[in-house]
Amino acid sequence: MPLHNVPIWLSTANFIATKRGLHMYRFNDRVTLISAGFRIFHILLIIGSGFLLYSALGLDDEGGGGSLNMFLLHREIGLLWGFVIIAYAGYAVLKRRKIRIIEPLDKPVTVQIKEAFSIIGRYFFGRGIPGRVRKNMGRHNILASYAFLLLVAGLILLGVGGLGLIITGADAEGSNMFLIAHILGAGMLALFVLSHLFAVINRENRPLLSAVFTNGKVRREWVEEAMPSFAEEHFRD
Repeated sequence: MPLHNVPIWLSTANFIATKRGLHMYRFNDRVTLISAGFRIFHILLIIGSGFLLYSALGLDDEGGGGSLNMFLLHREIGLLWGFVIIAYAGYAVLKRRKIRIIEPLDKPVTVQIKEAFSIIGRYFFGRGIPGRVRKNMGRHNILASYAFLLLVAGLILLGVGGLGLIITGADAEGSNMFLIAHILGAGMLALFVLSHLFAVINRENRPLLSAVFTNGKVRREWVEEAMPSFAEEHFRD
């Protein structure tokens, strides 16, 4: 059996199976769902978050040399981390990138609630998502949109509080307000990270987790199943 004919036979078999309504994986049929720029941005955020957490845990109220070094590290990494976020946001605006993660918020509130409870039921209890709900799911689901709002609010509080502490000084009068904002923002980001991790390690979303740390590609069939509305918009063939 000539080996060079194998791809042709497999393609023919797949064509026949597709025509007969059978579900069969199409070889090399992978699509880029996560851009290289976002993957780099994501990894930089993870590294920066790790250093911020490490330096924050090293802070104390004694004012020792070790604590001072940690404070300086925390401040510099925080400023760099903020710059990366602002730079990427600016790049997205200049490129006129669609902010797809907020698109589900355009749905009626009743539809959002139904989708949210359907996804929660799927994640926690393994229930199936109703066909009508799944059909309208796009690149991001409504829970991802809510988590994004939490992220934005947390970043604003964290940034304003952190800059306020740098400008006024941690011991200045009124600095407690900035400290509270900074801590509240950090708490909101921690909640976002936990919810984000829970979502991405869910078996249904593992292709996304793999894509972020590899080439950004997922199987087209997975996209069609997990994001029907998005797939219908982008896959016209």
